[in-house]
Amino acid sequence: MSDGRHLVLGDIDGPHHLWLRSTLPEQPLAYIIVRDPAIEVRRQAAWRLDRRIGGAPPTRSAGAFRPTPFQRQRLDLLLDILDTLQTQPRPTSHDIARRLIYPGMSIGRGMEWKSSTERRRTQRLIEEALALMRGGYRTLLRGSLGGRQKSTA
Repeated sequence: MSDGRHLVLGDIDGPHHLWLRSTLPEQPLAYIIVRDPAIEVRRQAAWRLDRRIGGAPPTRSAGAFRPTPFQRQRLDLLLDILDTLQTQPRPTSHDIARRLIYPGMSIGRGMEWKSSTERRRTQRLIEEALALMRGGYRTLLRGSLGGRQKSTA
């Protein structure tokens, strides 16, 4: 007995991953959507699939994640930081700042570096890159950058 068919259908807004279970002829198609933090993305994907099955042309959905040029540049920087952290010997935050974040700038050493805004920014970027690696990338897959929100309280 088969558990059904697994299909991937291409679409302009991203592929549809489907699991078609054995169905009875002439029965309506049912969509099952997992209730988890990505439910809204899943709901929109089901809506897009339903439109396509109904013969509608592909459209770019408003909910799709499209990072701005600034966001793409920042994500590239975070990935570069992660790649650099994987090298041996492991680089210091000063090395990362000098190579990736402030490449054309002369940044101090010792006490000057320890008390600098460049060091604090570098440490924040390293932490953000590590958080992305430890699971924060899932927020990207759900369709947003996420990130910390500043409280108004």
